[in-house]
Amino acid sequence: MKRLTFVLPLKDRPYYSRIWLGHNIRQEHDYLIADGSIANENEELFREVKLPNVTYVRFPQDLSIEQYVEKMVQAVERVQTAYVMTCDNDDFINFQGIASCIDALEKNPHAVCAGGPIYGVSQVVSAASEPRYGMPVRIIDAAALSGMSGFDALVQLFKSYKYMWYSVFRTPSYQRIWSDIRQLQITNVYLVEILQAELVFCHGQYVQVPANHYIRLENPVTSAAREEASMDERHTRKIFFDSEYRDQVEKMSAHVAKLVDVALSQLLHEFTKYFIAGNVQKTDSFVSRMSVRLGRLHEIIPRRLGLSFPIEFGIGFVNGLGKVRSRLGI
Repeated sequence: MKRLTFVLPLKDRPYYSRIWLGHNIRQEHDYLIADGSIANENEELFREVKLPNVTYVRFPQDLSIEQYVEKMVQAVERVQTAYVMTCDNDDFINFQGIASCIDALEKNPHAVCAGGPIYGVSQVVSAASEPRYGMPVRIIDAAALSGMSGFDALVQLFKSYKYMWYSVFRTPSYQRIWSDIRQLQITNVYLVEILQAELVFCHGQYVQVPANHYIRLENPVTSAAREEASMDERHTRKIFFDSEYRDQVEKMSAHVAKLVDVALSQLLHEFTKYFIAGNVQKTDSFVSRMSVRLGRLHEIIPRRLGLSFPIEFGIGFVNGLGKVRSRLGI
């Protein structure tokens, strides 16, 4: 029996679905395609996939966050493997890192999920038939949260927020997390993401592996987040003027506080730091800016030279970089 199911929630964007199919299917894993599209192009595309490990399910249209959450609940309830991971159709799976995540979960019974540093790439828009990409750069590293759980982990999460969305989860834990999200009826997509991360540490630990397991596209033409952002420049500002948003923050916080056995006021005090950080103008020093730029030279130089690569090259580069870091102990 296979150990891992990738859940792919869809809402239109068939262009990316075609690319995803060409790079992310492996026979050793199961795939569940949860399609909430408005149009039919994705259905037509995936109905043509005749593979025993790929299951396509057409759900009601994703016309609201509530319908998206219901789709996710029903999708993950169908998963029969020990582990599960959610992907987006504009991103790429690094299977070498996925194997490391599964191994980490099997060695750590207290872990709810595992992940590695997530890298991002930008697609070269001028690419004609086969898309090409710039060099990958690290965008998310949740190592500071590795091995933590409970309220201490939440304090760290609010101090320097990192999403858990693309981690590899134990299936029963993931099903429980999505059931909690549905029960709380959170209708803001960003709050759903935050709540999911909080619930990880309510139910156990996150384990960081040194290998990259996922590469995100940083310049998609459209995405759910972009649609939300078009209505709201920065969601953290809502805490100051949107009473419904504040009510949802308090409702999800009450649930989380009960799970980690702390007072609601204590949790909200720490949660406030997340909202403050999201609305403070950053004033990085010249030294810190130069440090970031030097760390991204492998991305900047090819971009300046107009170089681009197939995504397989980028994944190979990241894997090679991981081996070098491991040997150097960094």
